[in-house]
Amino acid sequence: MNQSEAKSLGIDILERSYGKWWLMLLDGLCFIALSIFAVFFSNHAITLLVFTFGVYRGIMGIIYIVSALIMRYKYDANIGFSLTRGIFDLLIAAVFLLVPNVIVAFFIIIIGIWAIITGIFLLIVSANSGNVGRIVKIVMGVALIGFGIYAFINPMGPATIIVMLVGVAFGIFGLFLVIQSIGMKRTYTQIKKVKRGYEDYHIE
Repeated sequence: MNQSEAKSLGIDILERSYGKWWLMLLDGLCFIALSIFAVFFSNHAITLLVFTFGVYRGIMGIIYIVSALIMRYKYDANIGFSLTRGIFDLLIAAVFLLVPNVIVAFFIIIIGIWAIITGIFLLIVSANSGNVGRIVKIVMGVALIGFGIYAFINPMGPATIIVMLVGVAFGIFGLFLVIQSIGMKRTYTQIKKVKRGYEDYHIE
């Protein structure tokens, strides 16, 4: 698979898993809110951040599933990706809420793995953006990969600094989702205009 195919696959999976542009926007804004919480309240225990993240993913999982079922009922749409994402989020929420002590023990390693994977994904999809968007996504991707590497090198670093770095990572990913959702909305608007043009065109 070449870079272009990987980029297209990444965008397709991202958009199909969210289903609606506003779901991606909502998720991005929630990540940014978590980022602000982690940065400005970094003196709180990691346990509180784990609990908050678990509740948040549970709520988003329910929203994904309900939205997917509505899309299936109204438009007979393929909801495999978004439904799977919703179920996955509920499983994540269950793990974070039911065994928080286990999550806290491996929290930094888990976030580090997530940051590296997300950073690589951002570098891949950056090829799909304009000059400014490409630079922004490359910077975000490199920053997330850097944080992920730091998490592996120093997972037992000062708790306050670690929570702040997690907040920054969440903020970067949230910003990416917001930017991507705006692009998705713009694409949908263009598609609607094209379809409307075909509908308005009649052959005499």
